[in-house]
Amino acid sequence: MNARPSAAARRLRWSGIVVGAALAGAVVAAAPAQAATSSSTAATVRTLPFSGSGSADGAGTGGHGTVRANRAVAAACNDGRALSAPQWFAVGKKATGSLVATVTGSGTGTAVLDHWSGAVLACTGGTVARASRPVDIVAYFSAPTGGARFDVTIAGPSATAPSNDRLENAHPISALPFTTTADTSAADADGPALKDYEHCELSNWSPTQGNTVWYSYRATATGPAPAISVSPATGWADADTHGSWAQQAGILEVLADGGTRLVTNDDPWDCDTPVTLQQGTTYLIGLYYGWDADQDSVPVSGGPVKLSVTAR
Repeated sequence: MNARPSAAARRLRWSGIVVGAALAGAVVAAAPAQAATSSSTAATVRTLPFSGSGSADGAGTGGHGTVRANRAVAAACNDGRALSAPQWFAVGKKATGSLVATVTGSGTGTAVLDHWSGAVLACTGGTVARASRPVDIVAYFSAPTGGARFDVTIAGPSATAPSNDRLENAHPISALPFTTTADTSAADADGPALKDYEHCELSNWSPTQGNTVWYSYRATATGPAPAISVSPATGWADADTHGSWAQQAGILEVLADGGTRLVTNDDPWDCDTPVTLQQGTTYLIGLYYGWDADQDSVPVSGGPVKLSVTAR
C-alpha cells in the first residue's frame, strides 16, 4: 500500500493537474531555465508505455535525480522527509499527451515535475495533462526500508476496454486462417482458468490471469484444435518476469446449459499434444496474460496482442 500523503500533498494532486495543463500552453517568462534532471540523473523515456523498477538499496532502472529535485519532492510530497532510494525518469516531448505514473510497492510515493522549472506538478500517479512539455517522474520509498522493491509504469490514460473483453461478448471466428490484433491494456480478468495449472504448470504457486479477451469458434470437423499463436505486438511485456512468453491462450467448450469447461487431453499430464475438438461444437478461445502472483514481477499485463488461428 502506498504511503498516505500529507494534506499539502493531497492538495497538489488537484492543483498539479491544473498547473500541468496551464504550463503545457504557457510561455514562462523567468530567469534562464534550469532543468530538474539531466541525462546523468534520470533515465530517458522515449515511448509510452514504459516500465521501470527500483529497490531499497538504490539499484534500479532510473537515475537518482539532482539534490535540488529530490529536496523539492521531499518538501512537497513527503512531509519534508528525504526520499529513500528514488528512481528518476525523464519523459521527453516526443512522448506526447497526458500520462499516468503508477508505482506498486509498500511505502512508496510518486511525483511529477516540470522538467525545465523543477516545479512539482503533482504528488500522485494520477493523470497529468501536459501536451508535449517534458516532465520528470520520480518513484521512491517514503522512508528507508530493507529488502523491498517497487515497479513503476508510465503510460497514457487507460484505453477503452475492447468489445470482446467479456466472455459473453466473444468475437466470432467465421473462417480460418484468422488473424487480428487486440489491445488488451484495458481488459479485465473475467472467465474461468484457461490452463490446467495442477498438471501443466506446477511451478506456478499462485496462478493469475489478467487482461482476458475472447473469441468464439465453431468446429467444422472433429480433430485437433487449430494452431493458436499469441504474442505482444509491441515491447510492453519486456520488463515482466516472463516477458512475451506469459501471453497465452486457452480453449473452453461451451456446454448445453450455457456453462463452460476447460478443454484438456484425456491424459491430464499431456500438456503438449493439441486437444481434440468435436464437429459442430462451439468453443471459446481466451487470450490472457498469466503470472505467479507470489513470485513474478508484472508491471504491465496488457497491450496490443497479435492473434493467429490456423487449421492444422
